[in-house]
Amino acid sequence: MIAAWRAVGLASEHEVLVLDRPISAPLLLRAKRLGAHVHGRCDAATLDHAIEQADVVSIDYWNHPLLLDAMRRSWPAARILVRTAVRGTTRPHVATAELGDFADRLLASSPRTLASPAAEAIRHRGGIAEWSPALADMSRLDHFRPTPHDGFRIGHVGLVGPAKLHPRFAKLCAAVHRPNVGFDVFGPGHLDELRQRFHELGLAERAIVHGPTEDLASAFAGLDAIGHPLAPEGYSTSEKSVQEAMWVGLPVVVLAGTGADDLITHDVTGLVAADEHEYPRQLERLVDDGSLRRRLGENARSHAREHFDPDRNARRFRAIFESMLDHPKREREPLPGAGEPAARRFVQSMGHLAGPFAISLAGASVHGGPAVAAAESEIAASPGVVADAEGGVIHHRNTFSDDPHLRMWSSLIAEHRGDHALAAGERAFAVERGVHPVFRPARAPVDGS
Repeated sequence: MIAAWRAVGLASEHEVLVLDRPISAPLLLRAKRLGAHVHGRCDAATLDHAIEQADVVSIDYWNHPLLLDAMRRSWPAARILVRTAVRGTTRPHVATAELGDFADRLLASSPRTLASPAAEAIRHRGGIAEWSPALADMSRLDHFRPTPHDGFRIGHVGLVGPAKLHPRFAKLCAAVHRPNVGFDVFGPGHLDELRQRFHELGLAERAIVHGPTEDLASAFAGLDAIGHPLAPEGYSTSEKSVQEAMWVGLPVVVLAGTGADDLITHDVTGLVAADEHEYPRQLERLVDDGSLRRRLGENARSHAREHFDPDRNARRFRAIFESMLDHPKREREPLPGAGEPAARRFVQSMGHLAGPFAISLAGASVHGGPAVAAAESEIAASPGVVADAEGGVIHHRNTFSDDPHLRMWSSLIAEHRGDHALAAGERAFAVERGVHPVFRPARAPVDGS
């Protein structure tokens, strides 16, 4: 946002408060070059001073344990814009009603967030909840030029892992039954696991896992289409890599119900597969039909120029910030949970979607043994986005490692996956502190990505 404002001649001063480490070195260097003052892992006094001095406090919200704890303490009077970096409608990243009460205005990066309890709470008191796609830096694509290559190349750009990518991504690629098709994957994450899965499926010669890249224009130059199947339970919103692919006219295939399908109109600006069985068939349509590729690519480029233009959206963001100055600063109730055990805070952060975690935490005396066993069975089989990804069970467990319920839930997940040594250690810690799992999962096979 800072760079986007500067690009259109809008001056501003920014204090950036980072609650967790490590701070990305390239991001820190870029922020400093843009004139932002970055505070790493700031204490309460630094946080309060920055809030008091700010005209507007902008919170990039997701279920991060340290961010939530910072919002559970009293803040000085402020004008607060909450910008959701997640959809807020799936576990563990839930935009709760309490978050809506905390915010003065909500800016979502997905229209689905407007149906969340946070958006409803803001509207109930006459406030504004709106959405706009996240800002993408299209200047990285200025030198994009398609390059000749053999066969038909389908690319994916993004994080490789349970937080974003479909757990059966490699299998979905293998289900594309065209001999001249290859795959290129760009992005950080669980790269060796994906390479191994491609090898097991016989795609080692056709699928290249490149890893992270800063030269997005060159990555796109050797592709014919983009396949972007996100995890069904994921929290993604307006995927920047999809915006960028559309900007250069690459046709994109996404899955319905994920964070990318809001960006595409099926058969107009891209293709939206109804489910994972249809996904490879939609890719095959692009392989087989050059006129379809050209039509979708041209429409995507025109749509991106109208809706994803960073200069236009930067001015829109600036207008939102400036409009907040019309209202006085106010004090507000902290988010609930201060002083509560970490597992209780984790449950509170998921609001009405806490489900099995709330039942397990309350225990058999409240819900009965069978209900708790069923809840813990569901916890054991948690998808990667709930278990391993940022904001999930393991993230909270690692941040608050002395909490016995978080350790017990970690043991359920580990045992379900067959890591019996880890499960035993986690369970022993929990039991020693009086927390006993009701459900004991047997080892279950994991369908790798």
